[in-house]
Formats: sequence, structure tokens, C-alpha cells
Amino acid sequence: MNRQSGAFGFLVDDPVDFRPREGGSGLSEILLFLRRRWLMMAAVVAAMMVGAGFMLVTIKPSYTATAELTLIDPRQGTTPIADLLTGVPLSRQLVEQEITTMRSKAFMIEVVKSVDLPPDSPIWQAELDPLPVRLVRDLKAAITRLVQQDTPAATAPDGTALDGAADPAAQAGDAPPPTPEALQDPAFELLAEDLRQHGPAADLIAGRLQIAQRGNGFVIAVSAQSTDPVAAAKLANATAGAYPGFSLGIKGEAIEEQVQLLSDRVEALGADVQRAETAVVDYGESVMGADDGERLSQQIAELNRRLIDAEADILRAEAQHAKVLEAVSRDGPVAAAAVLTSPILGQLRAELSRLRIERSRAGAQFGADSPQVGAIDAVIARLDEEIGLETNRIVAQLDSEARVARSIAASIDAEIAALETQLSASTRSMVELGNLRRIADANRVAYEQFLRLATESAQYKALQQPTIRLLSYAEVPQNPSAPRYLVLLAGAGLAGLALAVGLALAAEAMNNRVVTAGQLRGLSGLPVIGSFGRLGALSRRRIEPVLTGAAAPRGRAQHRLLAEGQQVATFLSSSFDRARATICVTSAVAGEGRSVTALLLARAFARKGESVLLIEADGSTPGPAVPPPEADPELSAPIVATRAGFDRLALSELVSADASALSERWKATLIENLARDYQYIVIDAAPALASSGGLGFVNEADAIVVATRWNATARQAVEGCVQRLRDLHAKNIYMVLTMVNRRAERKYEYRGFARTLKTRRVAA
Repeated sequence: MNRQSGAFGFLVDDPVDFRPREGGSGLSEILLFLRRRWLMMAAVVAAMMVGAGFMLVTIKPSYTATAELTLIDPRQGTTPIADLLTGVPLSRQLVEQEITTMRSKAFMIEVVKSVDLPPDSPIWQAELDPLPVRLVRDLKAAITRLVQQDTPAATAPDGTALDGAADPAAQAGDAPPPTPEALQDPAFELLAEDLRQHGPAADLIAGRLQIAQRGNGFVIAVSAQSTDPVAAAKLANATAGAYPGFSLGIKGEAIEEQVQLLSDRVEALGADVQRAETAVVDYGESVMGADDGERLSQQIAELNRRLIDAEADILRAEAQHAKVLEAVSRDGPVAAAAVLTSPILGQLRAELSRLRIERSRAGAQFGADSPQVGAIDAVIARLDEEIGLETNRIVAQLDSEARVARSIAASIDAEIAALETQLSASTRSMVELGNLRRIADANRVAYEQFLRLATESAQYKALQQPTIRLLSYAEVPQNPSAPRYLVLLAGAGLAGLALAVGLALAAEAMNNRVVTAGQLRGLSGLPVIGSFGRLGALSRRRIEPVLTGAAAPRGRAQHRLLAEGQQVATFLSSSFDRARATICVTSAVAGEGRSVTALLLARAFARKGESVLLIEADGSTPGPAVPPPEADPELSAPIVATRAGFDRLALSELVSADASALSERWKATLIENLARDYQYIVIDAAPALASSGGLGFVNEADAIVVATRWNATARQAVEGCVQRLRDLHAKNIYMVLTMVNRRAERKYEYRGFARTLKTRRVAA
């Protein structure tokens, strides 16, 4: 029995599986990838280059002639010349407007009329697009037709087409059909005739012209391309020469239309002014005197000022009267002199003061009862009476002035009320008349402005100058401008390289075949104990005589193959705890080198001096379908001895039944009987996924070796085979790689793997 007892943890990895567990260097992986796929990548790049070369051969060389136009900058009258020379950018909108005009269909028709080219010139012949462009265009058209066929037309419930399902011409944004009035226009008829005669030729010319601004300056380059250099130069010169006059004509027509519109507007405004002024005069005559509102307003204002003065006089007289009465009631009539400004009261008051002084002196001199004092008192009493009389007269005068001022104020109020009534009666007429005057003034201002614009436009038309002129004519080109062979070839090479890298990456991603021992270990989870090199052109029938000893090995490949078999046999014999074992060799599918592996192991064990029997149970030569034997097996079939030192037994010659129909007891008895005479029994079993004929020996085997063909067996096949063996409770399963291309193997392994192979060869 095997000393592993189903556990492989104590085994040391074979040098074949020395691939690092961590990922290798990124640069190394890239180099290995290039080594694996360089042939495919080179083929793709070469195909792209050949295709590009074939396309370039089929394309006729074309020539490009360029004429130049320069714009006359309108800023030259206001901008310093130093700013223009140092590169002040021209208005981008102005340049684009000129370029758009040059690309218009109307100008292309003018170029067709003016260009002097024979009818058989290449300019008038439509050139075929390159083959790739045509293929892409045809593919796009086919896809568009399919989409349009698959998309049903949207209809309303009543069967009418919806707005979104209108005809393609309407959806494409085509202009509406012209009106009958437009069809009768002579200009429209002339344009339609030009389009009918020169429209296709104008489209051809537009496709051969390239119009663009040079840099950020005032120059516009007009380039014409054709297979005839002379025709290209003529077309460029005709286009550049015709545009200044065409541009001037367009601007002249625009100014003429503007002048006509302004003239019509001026005429209409003149009639409006006349009607408005006539309306003002007529309404003024109908409401004669309605415009006296200003005079009435002035009179009302004057009366208001007079009323204010009268009310002020009233207030002043009443205030003076009140002060006098208050002073008299408090201090007597004499105190009124301090309030009033009457000269009489002033004189009387002064005389009274003098008499009072004399009385004081007389009283002091003659006594208070003297006649002198009495005479002075009599004079003082007479003066007091006169002061009282004068004060009463002044008070009466102030009262009279107040009454007069009140009467004046009342009369002024009456006059103001009468004038306001008259003014309010004429207000509506004045407002209407003012409105008519404003309308007339506005019409007069608009008439004057439009008249000035019309006059200026007419003068501008007479003084109009072209804004663009011809700078240089196009010369006949000597060298073709297209195709650019080096650029196209380089682009094809880069595109081919990108496509090749993409295909190579896709091939790597879709490759599900086992190419390294590390992959095989990762898929199966089992030890990989060895690998066998490729036999080249040798088939099994040609290598079998070498393995059976009928022929001597020849060449390095055969010696290396035998040495590799010896290494695997040594590993297996060292894993058994006794010098007897049964080894079952199988594979996932047929054609993976299973039989050669069994022969190699049998020969290797025999070279060690052991007795070895090779049982061929692959069912390759089955007998007739008969019931399986029920008795114990008897070795009635001959066991063939080989010169290599091992014996061979064909199971198909031992029993006539299919191997899958043999009972487990019968197989166990067979192996037990054979094990008495042989130390090692190697069973060449059928593929695990192809049939179950050879899987009956799985439980009788001490070890199972699964052969996997390098770069041929799918990973899913390996996983299915291992899973099937585990379902059968197989023990001690080992994996080997067969038919390995040693030279190509290096492209999939880690860096330094070649040194490992060299060491292995020296050891072998």
C-alpha cells in the first residue's frame, strides 16, 4: 500500500512546479506575452500594412493648389497700424461669415459659370471614395434600412399619421414648398434655372474646395484638389477671383433692398405726419379758445397772490388792533403810543412827558397845591384827552382797514372760483389737442430719422468698397498632396498593432487550456509529479518499439523522454511503503498521451530490475458483446514479454466482455493473482470522461496518474476528470503533463524557468 494513505502534505514539490506563488514581474509577464503571441501580432500588422498598401496603390494621386484672399479690416480707420501689424485678431464672426458665404451654393454656381475647364476635366468627374470608406458607407446604409424597416409608423386611432411619424423630408427639416407668389418672382425663376443647370456641378466643386482662415490673421486660403494639377490651379484661381465681385454684389443688393425699404417707410411716415398735423389744425379750429388754459392759469395764479396779500393785511390789521386795545386797557391811551407808529401820538406823548417834568419841578418849588401846579395839571388833562381821541381814531382806522381787506379777499375768491370753473370746462379739449400734437411731433421725428437713414444708405451704396481682395494666385502644383503614403502606412501600422494587441489579449483571455504545471496544480489541487516532452512528428506506433525495447532510442528527444519517464517512476516508487504497487494511468479524454505514459512507467520500473506487468485496459480493441464472466479469472490469455523487461497483458484478449461490465470482485481477484508474480502492475485505463471501462481498476490501484496534454486539454476537462475520480473515492492521485513543447513552454513560465530545465536535463 501507499504510505501516504491519501495525504500529500508531506511531499516536496517537484521542480516542475517551481512557479512562484506570488505574481512575477510585470515586465517579465509582458515579455512572455509578446514571446507567445508575436507571430499572430506580426501577421495582423502585416495584413493591415498589406491592405493599406493595396488601398494606396488603387488611389490616384491628387494635387492641391491654393489661392489667397485678404480681408480689408474695417478697424484700419480707427485702430493704430502697430496693433494690426502685431497680430490683433480679426473678428472671428467676420471671417466665418465670409467663409460661409464662399461655401454657399449660390457662389459655387457663380464659380461654375466663371471657371474655364473642358467638359472632360477630372473636376467634373466624381471620384470614387477609398474602399474602406465605401464599405463603411454601405454598411451604414444597410443598417439604416434595417432600422427603418423594423420601426413601424406611428398612427393615431383614426388611422392618420402622428406628428412624429411624418414623412422623412419633413422630419429632416426641409424648407416648406414655395408659395405661388414666390414662384412667379423672376429672381426665384432665375435661381431655380441655375440650380437645375449648374447644381450638380456646384456640388462637385464644393467637394473639391477647402476654404479656411490662415492662422489668426486676415488671409483666407482657397484650396482646390484634383488629380489634374492644372485643373486644380484653375479652379482655385477662378474661385478666388470671382468672390470679391460676388461679395460686392451681395452687399450692393442688400443695400439696395435696405434703401427701397427705407424709401417706402419714409413715404409712409410722410403721409402719417401730414395726417397728424392736419388733425391738430382741424381740432384747434373746432375748439377755438381751448388753448387759453395757460392764460387762465396765469390769472388764477395772480389772483392767488393777491388773495394771499389781502389775507396778510387782514391778519396784520387785526393783530395791531388787538395790541392797541390790550395796551389801552392795561395802561391807558398813553400806552398806545408804544404800539402804534402815529407821529401825532409821539408828539403828544413827548409833550406830556415834558409837562410832567415841569409839574414835578413846580411842586417841588411852589408846592403841590400852588396855582402853577394846577395850571400844569389842566394842560396834562387836556393832553390825555387828545391822546385818547387820537388812539380811538387809530383803532377805528385799523378796524376799517380789516373790513376793507376782508371784502377784497372775498371778491378775489369769487374771481378765482369763476376762473377755475372756466379752466375745468376747457381741460378735456386741451388734453385731446395736446395728444394730437404729441402724435404729430413723434411722426415728425421718425420721419426725419428715416429720411436721414435713407439718404445715408443711398450715399453708402454709391461709395461702397469691397471688403476682400485677391492676395495671390494659385500656382500649378508640382508634387501630389495626397495620399500621404508614409503617414497612412504609419497609421495602418499603428492600427494593426492596436488590433493585434487586442486580438492577442482576447486570445489570452479565451484560452482555457492547461499550459503550466502551476495551472494544473491550481485546477486539480493535486501534485504535479512530472512532465513529458513532445515527440515531434513521431506517433505512438513509431515510438512504441523504442519503449518496448524492439528498437534502440535515437535522437535527443527520445533519450530525454525516457529520462523523464525514469524521473516520474522514481518519484512514484519512493512514495510507496513497499516495493509492490498497482498504478492506474488514465486521462480526461482520449489523445492525451495516456498509453505512452503507461509504457514509459512500465519501462522505467523494469529498468530498475523490478518485475512489471502492463495491463492494457483502455478498451481500444473490444471483443464481441457477451455476458461478463462469473467465475474467477484464469490467465488463459498469453502474457507477452517485451525486450524492455516488462510484460504486457491485453484485457480484451482475456475476457470477451466490456471492461465496464466486469464485477469489482473479478477485477480485485485478477489484480491479486497478478500481484503474486509482479512487483509493479501498470494499468493503461480508458479516459475518465470518455468511458467507465478502465475506471473499475481505480479502487484496486495504489496510485492514479492522470495524463494531461500540454496546451490542448481544456481546464474544464481536467476539473471534470479529477472530480469524477474523487467521486469514486480514488486514492493518491497524481498529475503529469504530456507532449510538452519545451521551447514554447518557456513563454508561459516564470523568469528563470529555462535554467530549471537545463538543470533537469543535466540531472537526467
